[in-house]
Amino acid sequence: MIAAIVIAVGLAAPAHQVGFSRGAWSASGRDVKAELVFARAEVAPLAGDPLASIAVTSGGAPCEGLRERDEPTEQDGHAWHLSWTCPQAGVVDVELGPLFAKLSPDHRHVAELLAGGEVHDAVVSARASSFAFGAEPSLLSFLEIGVEHILFGFDHLVFLFGLLLVGGRVRSMLAIVTAFTAAHSVTLALATLGVFAPPPLVVEPLIALSIAYVGVENLVARDLSQRWRLAALFGLVHGFGFAGALAEVGLPRDRVPAVLLLFNLGVELGQLAVLALALPLLRLLEAKGVLGPRAKHGLSFVVIALGLFWLAERVADAVG
Repeated sequence: MIAAIVIAVGLAAPAHQVGFSRGAWSASGRDVKAELVFARAEVAPLAGDPLASIAVTSGGAPCEGLRERDEPTEQDGHAWHLSWTCPQAGVVDVELGPLFAKLSPDHRHVAELLAGGEVHDAVVSARASSFAFGAEPSLLSFLEIGVEHILFGFDHLVFLFGLLLVGGRVRSMLAIVTAFTAAHSVTLALATLGVFAPPPLVVEPLIALSIAYVGVENLVARDLSQRWRLAALFGLVHGFGFAGALAEVGLPRDRVPAVLLLFNLGVELGQLAVLALALPLLRLLEAKGVLGPRAKHGLSFVVIALGLFWLAERVADAVG
């Protein structure tokens, strides 16, 4: 219902009409950010700084605000970029009453609220001048997030598929999976605990490169008995990618060990579920002669192509 109201208001009013404003609010851990866009005519009543008229609290305690920057926007609008640091993570309460007192009585603020990987909408007015968002996810939700990340993390799945495509003894394949798991667990912990974490602009292209490399090795390598070493090396890189996904949903610092354990367990459960389906299918196709050397070479070229495509896409994003 609220989403429908938001759409209706947005369609009915120009982007920066007096009496109408919009905001993109996000909460991650103890940090709250907002990008607020008002009509330029409303800048003067706000004394050029809406921060003083917005109360943000978490757990009843006030959050410390910072006016990062402001800038004009298209269609005669003005944007403020604000942030707050709260004393604790959890539900964030936002009170805009003092802000509305300086604006027209019929002013409406359409807020898009992002927290815990979910987006909600709220329409705020002088009569209903507050909203809350950012409820801290339960510990078990991190298990679910880990499962979802591997099931929908197609780059990680393609990497594992490339490693296992050429087959081999069960013992060798188990060594590959174990090495990959152990390695990414290490870097996941290092990044999450703040010990060391390369930027995503480096990590994401390296993940794509690892996929292409595995496909090439499938075509040229003769002895793959020690492939667990390659899985461990690239598993370190993929662990930093997992850490980035965990950071996006907001990490409760007071429960880091439990979150790490459950998220990593979720990743492994998702991985094992995929392997439980993929390995018997690969073996069946091999037994029926469908997955012979030529088919494996063809699929390896597909792995290479996907890796190079993601590499080009991520490098373009990094330099753009």
